[in-house]
Amino acid sequence: MLQAYPTKNGTGVSIYGNYGELNSLYDTIHHVANSLDQHNGAQGAQFQLLMNFAYEVRKASSGQRLKETFTYDADNIQHVLYGFRLVWTDILIFISVLRHNAGYSQSDKLQQATLYLLEHIIEQALFEYDSEGANAIKDFIGQRINISNEYAFIIYQALHIKYVTARAGKARFRKIPILIAAHFSEWQQGYKELVTSFQQSAKEQGCAVADLEFADFPEIKW
Repeated sequence: MLQAYPTKNGTGVSIYGNYGELNSLYDTIHHVANSLDQHNGAQGAQFQLLMNFAYEVRKASSGQRLKETFTYDADNIQHVLYGFRLVWTDILIFISVLRHNAGYSQSDKLQQATLYLLEHIIEQALFEYDSEGANAIKDFIGQRINISNEYAFIIYQALHIKYVTARAGKARFRKIPILIAAHFSEWQQGYKELVTSFQQSAKEQGCAVADLEFADFPEIKW
């Protein structure tokens, strides 16, 4: 089954599986994405988020990301698994989009099982890295993130940069709930200032906020 482990510096999670497991995850992501209208504001933002997730899964399944050999106690046989890494805030957002829309896409039992398994292994990886921080962060797995916001895709990028550039360690990890709230809670001042900056940038570039993207992303120290 899919497996997840926190990265060395606590920046994110490494997710592994064999080809079939990764392919099931990829199919589940696309199944949900295909239920969205990519030309419709908030749904378009969610579609873009899922495409970013699907891209990493596809790269992993083709052997272009991580590769590890695992030995299970039950069979004592070496198994080669392929994987990929995601920043904590990214995977939490991706799961929220999947869970929010899964009920509208007539998912079958395998797709539902894949989604539950993904949520399960991410929660396990959170606690493996830091149980204190995980107790608060686990409540954001599949919920409490306003991914139906029409600016969700550009907000996800801003949050990614904010988290990655902060000093690595458990103190950063434990601030994830605060960071998510500051970026996605519409009543918070941080959110209002962020949206105002997006609107100003869009005006200067003569485009819609939904068309904005950050040009440069910092190198990730996993």
